[in-house]
Amino acid sequence: MNSSTKLSVIVLSSAIALSACSDKSNEVEVPLSEVPANIITIVQNTLPGISLSEAEKETKDDTVIYELEGKLINGKEYEIEIAADGTIIKIELED
Repeated sequence: MNSSTKLSVIVLSSAIALSACSDKSNEVEVPLSEVPANIITIVQNTLPGISLSEAEKETKDDTVIYELEGKLINGKEYEIEIAADGTIIKIELED
């Protein structure tokens, strides 16, 4: 391996390591009772009749995001990501 290639490998490795360190994301499972009422209400208004089963709380770049999972009466399961300010980030129909 020549010195130029070695330098490229070192730079690339450093960039990967730094990007992994700068990821300020953490995700933790929380009881539904700890999810703010306004977040639950927004999700229930968006997907009427949803029965929520799980919740996770994540902090990403100083923004709190809740990820809620639930099922509609028709059996379809959904995962909803919603910011603490009530902004819906993503609604995903589970397979």
